[in-house]
Amino acid sequence: MPVYVENFVPPSPGSWVLETTHWSRPMTRWSIDVFPAAFKRGFREGTARYGLLLDYMEYAAINGFAYNCSRVVGAPPEAKGLPPKWLFKLMTRLHPQVRQRIQTAKAVFEQKLWREDLKLWDETWKPALTRTYLELQKVDPAHLSLEDLIAHLNACRDAVAEAIYYHHRLNPVAMVPLGDFLAHAQTWTGLPAQKLLQLLQGTTPVSTGAIAEIEQLAKAIRQKPEAIALLASQKPAADILHHLRSLPGAVGAATQAYLDVVGLRILTGYDVGDLSAFDTPELLVKTIRSAVNTSVHDSPTDDLAEQIAQVRIVVPEQHRSEFDELLAEARLTYRIRDERGYLNDAWATGIARRAILAAGDRLTAAGKLEKTEHAVELTHDELIALLSGQAGPSASELAEYFHYRMTKTITDAPVHLGPPPSAPPPDDWLPPAAARLSCAIGLMLGHMFVAPGKQTEAQTIQGVAASPGQYEGTARLVLDLEDMAQVQAGDILVARMTAPSYNALLPMLGGIVTDRGGLLSHAAIVAREYGLPAVVGCMEATQVIRNGNRIRVDGTSGEVKILT
Repeated sequence: MPVYVENFVPPSPGSWVLETTHWSRPMTRWSIDVFPAAFKRGFREGTARYGLLLDYMEYAAINGFAYNCSRVVGAPPEAKGLPPKWLFKLMTRLHPQVRQRIQTAKAVFEQKLWREDLKLWDETWKPALTRTYLELQKVDPAHLSLEDLIAHLNACRDAVAEAIYYHHRLNPVAMVPLGDFLAHAQTWTGLPAQKLLQLLQGTTPVSTGAIAEIEQLAKAIRQKPEAIALLASQKPAADILHHLRSLPGAVGAATQAYLDVVGLRILTGYDVGDLSAFDTPELLVKTIRSAVNTSVHDSPTDDLAEQIAQVRIVVPEQHRSEFDELLAEARLTYRIRDERGYLNDAWATGIARRAILAAGDRLTAAGKLEKTEHAVELTHDELIALLSGQAGPSASELAEYFHYRMTKTITDAPVHLGPPPSAPPPDDWLPPAAARLSCAIGLMLGHMFVAPGKQTEAQTIQGVAASPGQYEGTARLVLDLEDMAQVQAGDILVARMTAPSYNALLPMLGGIVTDRGGLLSHAAIVAREYGLPAVVGCMEATQVIRNGNRIRVDGTSGEVKILT
């Protein structure tokens, strides 16, 4: 299992782009083994169902770093760049798959296809996934026989693959209605996307995480002096959580309910090598203390009707009914952006992490690993083989890759491999429905991933104004897994990126600043839903801001000011 850190070679023809939004460092070998195939399957089924000319994104790990390459319907893998307009239009008439997708694109808007998929998610997919995760969560892998542990690991691997599949199968549901609304509303009003996105607040409660559970827990603790004293004690955080959970009555029940929701979910990223909330008991205790000592943020949706009315009046009268319809569809589906992660990937991945670490304990005791956490560097088959007494990678090889992964970041990898990426075909090259679909998807991708570039001056950083308002406080840099436990109540989170499960931190935070992401990144959505000032896509905030700096976040102007 060699790592060629100086040899970045594309795995196949095409333009390969470094994935900088979801992974800030190399992937674990377990995730490299599971993720790409499940990602491709879900992505490809979603694009086919919605008639997108983008067939799928090919995913590959190169020296552990995640890269992807766009594959277009009808274009050979070795194609370089965009064909001339005449050739592209000829393809749309002659290539059977392209013709079929253009026909499908018409049906997407006529039938509001996303409603069917939303119903499937709510009534079939989500309940089935939840049942699977609850059953797996009940299992304590540390006390299983070898045979049962292997069966549990197989089930966890399958659950993660299914989670990834459903996440990306739902890409069009999360992107088409919202992108279509933004495209039309910006044309009609000339307003920036940030202003229009404020009209979606209150429609994605999952983005605020376990707010209901922690509010209930805080209320129960305030009414029980014994619990208040326990929470304020100097006991180890894990002991405090254990004793809170063991208390009779409302406190114990509320603690259990809160931990059932947040405990196993991956908190610091998207990989089994990232930490779950249970891995950072200090952070959980601080979050509970913060909720007990401070009131939960007021909902930012109180004046929503007035905000909608102010925007609607700018829309030309002949388009207002269409504006109402498009806004309703965007509000209907907006929650899918985070639900498919928080209620799905983050949960399944955290359950799998627990099982892998339980296997790691056994392999460490048997001398096959140097440390338990190195187990995430085994592929699933290698893990099963080592547990079964068969040959596999050596302990030193796994330690070497773990060290490599933990000491490298995306700044150590080239942004592009192969020829430079070409732009998608201009929308006016396409028939109307396909053009409308392409415009919606292109707008969404831009707001999710595209940042304005480096715009840093002395003591001032510019980024994307993601969530309005100002807040002044202490910058808390979260660059490595252990940094998460250092976050204090009232801090401003400064990170390369955030994952859906970062919302467990929300009761503690005063603001958010990230290097990566756009207006529709998870950090931006979470901040708007919770009413936290946020600036994202700053590119180099984590390089310029020092841990403990006093900073001011202006989520209206997109400016971060270093004060001291």
